[in-house]
Amino acid sequence: MKSVQNIGVVVLAAGKSGRMQDIKQLLPWKGTFLLQYVLNRVMELEAKRIVVVLGANAQKIKSSLKTDPSTTDIIENATWEKGLGNSIAAGVRYLRETYSPLDGVLICLADQPLVTPDYLNRILLEFSTQNVSIVASNYGKKMGVPAIFGPDLYDALLKLDSDYGARDILDSHTSITLGLDAQGLLADIDTPEAYQKIYNENHHP
Repeated sequence: MKSVQNIGVVVLAAGKSGRMQDIKQLLPWKGTFLLQYVLNRVMELEAKRIVVVLGANAQKIKSSLKTDPSTTDIIENATWEKGLGNSIAAGVRYLRETYSPLDGVLICLADQPLVTPDYLNRILLEFSTQNVSIVASNYGKKMGVPAIFGPDLYDALLKLDSDYGARDILDSHTSITLGLDAQGLLADIDTPEAYQKIYNENHHP
């Protein structure tokens, strides 16, 4: 039986977000900033360990983050410029070398502030009770993150090295993947306009 208490979480926060004028991870969000807000939601899970993967602007972001060292590690990926997949591999490698064995690794993005602890717990519950190796978020035409991967996928995750994240793994393992409808929680923030829109919709006077 897979245990939700024996899950590692990788929070991806390494990108430079070239289309934003500001450091995306530090954009204001609900009394704090984007990455801290997302990390606070992730810390509500009963996961064994959380690792935050930083890259661009790492020192500035790290000095702003408040974390609990008993649950969360912050690492810097020196090769973050290779893309999302490279940072996934860095996070999974760190978890596997430091906290092995884990029943699964949950991958989250720093720029999806609408994702709730309830939704993440639903992913963990389905993963622990269903006979699948992946539980992923259904974007309609494709699967994506947040997604959790079982130990049989760790080697594939460690080989990721491009900007496509885990897309190839999700595309090639549909028979062992369960997709969940995230019901509008998956909006991510890639441009100043997208940030302003999602901010206005979720911050009421």
